[in-house]
Amino acid sequence: MAAAPGAFHVPPATLVRIAATRQRPHDMDLLDAALHSRRLVLFKALLARVGREDLPAPARAAFDRDWRLLERAESPAPAAARRLLDYPAVGGWIVDALNAPGPDGLAASLHPLGGIAAGTALRTGAQLRTVLPTAGGRLVLPGTGVQDTRASHVRIRTGPRGTLLTPVGHAARSVLLRPDGRGAGAGWTSLAVLPGSAARLDGTGTGHTAAQDAGPPPPDRAAWLTRWRAAVDLLQAADPWRAAEVTGLVRSLVPMDPAGEGASSRTLRAAPWAVHTALPDTARRFAEVLVHELAHSKLAVLADLVALHHADGSAVHHVAWREDPRPFDGVLQGTYAHLALADLWSRVAERPGAGPPARRAARARREEYRAQVADALPILLNSHQLTEHGERFTVSMRDHLTSLGGGPNSPYALSDSLSADGDVR
Repeated sequence: MAAAPGAFHVPPATLVRIAATRQRPHDMDLLDAALHSRRLVLFKALLARVGREDLPAPARAAFDRDWRLLERAESPAPAAARRLLDYPAVGGWIVDALNAPGPDGLAASLHPLGGIAAGTALRTGAQLRTVLPTAGGRLVLPGTGVQDTRASHVRIRTGPRGTLLTPVGHAARSVLLRPDGRGAGAGWTSLAVLPGSAARLDGTGTGHTAAQDAGPPPPDRAAWLTRWRAAVDLLQAADPWRAAEVTGLVRSLVPMDPAGEGASSRTLRAAPWAVHTALPDTARRFAEVLVHELAHSKLAVLADLVALHHADGSAVHHVAWREDPRPFDGVLQGTYAHLALADLWSRVAERPGAGPPARRAARARREEYRAQVADALPILLNSHQLTEHGERFTVSMRDHLTSLGGGPNSPYALSDSLSADGDVR
């Protein structure tokens, strides 16, 4: 596996554009390079931890086999392999493995590496011949699909024309995968492609827990794809730039249990570009979730690239969008995500052809988010916790928020609410 690149330089103009939630393509190239560098660092950290731990001999042998498979799978076409290695679920799995408790926990978490190697070979055309164990009869190829093998092991043959998965002792359940990931065979379920994008509806999750015995229940594909299409269509009509951002950046949509506790949507820092959400009940709500969670992903990648603050998390702050107090980083993340929503509704309010009622409704929605951001900005700016980069970023957020009001004489311009003291405890 290639070495991770060195340090990255973030030009001030790039920081300003990202802070205004509307970056340019070369800004995203920088974030993508940073994400890939971070992913390679995590792989190296996993290799180092495996080397340090007193793993059971079978677990160490399996890891060594799968690591060699991954290196061989990557070598013919590193650029094609990169797309799979940077897939959100791969990042989630590595962090899960790095955080697994003790040698036994680490050994139990290493299983998905073989599926990652096979999925990489599918994309690069590398020729692999191996036999991999399943987890309770399931084999997950990240970003591609899941095979219900009904077997403890699968014989895998990969090459330029695709991949053949043959459950040991159940040859009738063999699956042939084309290089584009489409497959046919008993027990195979491809991840659905979200219309107008390269993203996947990924019910396998974003970590090694996805490979456990039963796995999560399959999502209602028709409902998710219909609601996704409606949300993207709404964005396209109101804000084509934001629609293109959503379809270009989202890599996976991970269904959450609507009956579960906590937030109805979330982003994992270990798995940027994955949107975890319960199925939103309207296209408008879905569009907001996508914009909100993408903002979290952008800031998560940026924060791995450049330090924005040096808060230790001990101080907590009250914010308008949550009942529970938030750590400083949570305030920064939430402020940025709500600024993206204020930006969205500002564009909706000014779109050509909108009638007066629609404009009033969009402006009201914009003001709701703008008020939340205006309330939180003083917490950040008066904290003395921001780095030089973080201060530039936060001031740029403030400047963009002011611009959304249409100028100082607009009825929607900010008042002196930015001078208020934040509530800290």
